[in-house]
Amino acid sequence: MEPGALDYEYAPATEADRAEVRQALATYFYPEEPLTLAHRDGPFVTEDDMENALSFLAQGTTILARTAANGELVGVSIGGPSAHEITTRKLADIVAFLEMLDVRAYGFARSSSAYHVYALAVHPAHRAHSIGRRLMEEQIALVRARWPAFAAVTVETTGPGSGRLMGRIGMRETGRLSFADYRDAAGDQVFLGAGEVVAWEMKL
Repeated sequence: MEPGALDYEYAPATEADRAEVRQALATYFYPEEPLTLAHRDGPFVTEDDMENALSFLAQGTTILARTAANGELVGVSIGGPSAHEITTRKLADIVAFLEMLDVRAYGFARSSSAYHVYALAVHPAHRAHSIGRRLMEEQIALVRARWPAFAAVTVETTGPGSGRLMGRIGMRETGRLSFADYRDAAGDQVFLGAGEVVAWEMKL
């Protein structure tokens, strides 16, 4: 058994968890999410981005990690099929960037035959306890149980640690796109700095 596995409990979230999930995303996901931080409009999370993430609660595809001792929410993974409701330039730019990464990775925008994991976040005080790995494994198990028609699970990573995790659980890299290589129609850089996003896939 993985170190620390007995200290945490994993279960799908419900609408009753909305406030807690919002707080977790606002506290330790978006403040470290490079596409959010590097965008030309500023490092804040937009309301349409947050609401898109919370919309997965209704699908039952948000998985929570809680401490077994007191039920503290210390990890979140969000996945599933989704249509973005976009009302800001910032979210439109993020979605367009990821669509270009899809084209690099697969030759076309992401197919409906793939189940996508949109967010994976672990509280800083609880990292290095295999919580991220278990949250990904729970997402994969959910797909296999509820949506056997999906051909693959896909995810993007923005750092070496998350990339190593995806490799360890059996995903393969399918493409990558740097901030410097992505420009808008006017030729302006949309995401500032030297970041890079890597696409991964696991065939089911």
